[in-house]
Amino acid sequence: MVSSNPENGWCLSSWFLRYWRSLQLSQAFEDVAKRVEPAVVNINTEEVVQMRQRRGTPRQSPDEDQEDPMQDFFHRFFPMPNMPEEFTRNSLGSGIIVDPKGYIVTNTHVVEGATKIKVSLPGGESYSAKVIGTDSLSDIAVIKIDAEKPLTAATIGDSKAMKVGDWVLAIGSPFGLEQTVTAGIISVAGRVFDASTTSSLQMLFNDYLQTDAAINPGNSGGPLVNMNGEVVGINSFISTSSRSNAGVGFAVPSHIFVNIYNQILDKGKVLRGWLGVNMNTLPFTPEMAKYFGVKQGSGVLITALTDENGNPSENSPAAKAGIKPEDVIVGFGSAKIYSVQDLRMAVANTPPGQSAKATVVRFGKEMTFDVAVGERKFENQEQEPGSYSFEEKKEERKPEIGLNFDNVPSRIAQEIGVSGGALILSVKPGSLAEDAGLNGQEPGHVQIVVAANGKQIGSAQDLLDIVRGLKSGEAVVLKFLDVNSRQGRYSTSTFYTSIVKP
Repeated sequence: MVSSNPENGWCLSSWFLRYWRSLQLSQAFEDVAKRVEPAVVNINTEEVVQMRQRRGTPRQSPDEDQEDPMQDFFHRFFPMPNMPEEFTRNSLGSGIIVDPKGYIVTNTHVVEGATKIKVSLPGGESYSAKVIGTDSLSDIAVIKIDAEKPLTAATIGDSKAMKVGDWVLAIGSPFGLEQTVTAGIISVAGRVFDASTTSSLQMLFNDYLQTDAAINPGNSGGPLVNMNGEVVGINSFISTSSRSNAGVGFAVPSHIFVNIYNQILDKGKVLRGWLGVNMNTLPFTPEMAKYFGVKQGSGVLITALTDENGNPSENSPAAKAGIKPEDVIVGFGSAKIYSVQDLRMAVANTPPGQSAKATVVRFGKEMTFDVAVGERKFENQEQEPGSYSFEEKKEERKPEIGLNFDNVPSRIAQEIGVSGGALILSVKPGSLAEDAGLNGQEPGHVQIVVAANGKQIGSAQDLLDIVRGLKSGEAVVLKFLDVNSRQGRYSTSTFYTSIVKP
């Protein structure tokens, strides 16, 4: 029975209001997810890693049983190579389609070093992707797929309009679980890191949207979305001691990644401004403000004028404009400067060649200088050979079968109970054979091809003849035995796979 007590009536009204708001929020989450999910992709990368093994040191599986007498049998017939050794490392990430033509924004660390990049769309279609450009300082990369039809692209929002407490959704593939949606709020809008809190050069040139929406490994490169269904950030990293979500995640805001994306497509590279100064990174104390005559109480104290290598120089943009050591910069362009991070970002975000006004306090006297901003080139010089350029080009690695095989030794054939076949000796990392699930020899483990396109394989020559007889683009369906030995016993499983001849 419902009481007519006004207090009870107020409680019922309050409960109903909270319930109604909860329903509205739930519906809003659902609507946003439906709008954005078609543009969210899963990114699977492969990287061929070379490892060198000390000569004479036998290769050993972590779970290899040293007491198994059959291991010696396998080692004698299937000796393992010493050096060099290669293996394929797989990783997962996310991305967001920003152009119907197939342009995708993700993180640099998702695709960096990858020899193969596969993009999976929400509908299940998969495409090989090529890298258009990467920028290590912002951790933003642009990749592209060639789809048969125009793709659904996301709408980009204004990250500078986000406020603490605003609801956001993070969408991506944490732990490889595609199209996962988590909700949270903006914890900090414009989170910055300075040299006292991080050693990462990347963090010093960006501000971030901090959120408590659950972000985990695999979310990298996926979108952070506002309640209008607009992408306001690209999820980049988390602060945690366990590699899992701890409620402190960071996204590259749209005002940064849009600029990076446009520069990569328009200029082929990312340009940042350079001033040519050394800055005092210790706290600017009240005593220092009084000594240098800085009325606003803080600013950036210039300690030296330098060239691009950090050596003393009178030819830097700051020096040419008239700025001197012991000047305190309190304004740059339209930005008020209170900290080293303020100046670093204001300069970096000024296009090289553009003139900017620097407001300086020189022992109590405020002065203004016109600075022709230079181009920051430090990071370009530090790029490793072979890293991705900003040019749009096809993947250089040509597909190959990558399969090395030989006849099955008669003693092995007798022990396993096969009449013949082609023993797989090795599989090249990143090859078509590896993609097909073939992996060659390992201690206590071999694979033997026993049929190809329905024809029995009696010897290695049989397999070679069948594959050589195929035309480019034709497929061979392989039947093979996967043989394992443990404690003197064989375990044999049958598998089928296929390879398309390149």
